Parts: sequence; C-alpha cells; structure tokens
Amino acid sequence: MSIFAAGQNDSRVVVHRPHTDAAGQHYRQVDFFGLEVGRAYSAEDVKAFMVRCAMDPDLFEQPGVVEWFGGGPEVWE
Repeated sequence: MSIFAAGQNDSRVVVHRPHTDAAGQHYRQVDFFGLEVGRAYSAEDVKAFMVRCAMDPDLFEQPGVVEWFGGGPEVWE
C-alpha cells in the first residue's frame, strides 16, 4: 500500500540539509508528506526511496516534486 492518496498529483518529497553520521558519512534526511522515510547518502538513495514509496523515480527531476534544503542534489556535505 502506498502512503500517497489515490489520484493525488502533488507528490511531496523533502530532502533536508546535509548532516554527518557517527561514522563521518554525509547524509540527508528524506521525508514524504511529512513522514520520515530514512537517510539518503546520495541522490540515487532518494530515487530508491521514491520507488519504495510507490512513486515513479523518473519524477525526481520534475519541478516541484523534490524540495531540497541546504543545497540541491549535488550537495551532500
């Protein structure tokens, strides 16, 4: 079952500012509709979360689908 309501067109993915974990790896927290879905260590991880949440990863680069805080998909530290 998807966390998205049937027929909903306004998908909301939020990628928070970069952080560093205890091992020194850089990551960004990812939320879908305000629900924490995990840590992304790369843009590919964000796309993988999209797949797990029944969202088309091809929408990754569409305007308004992914909201980035603290830099875009190229910023991880």
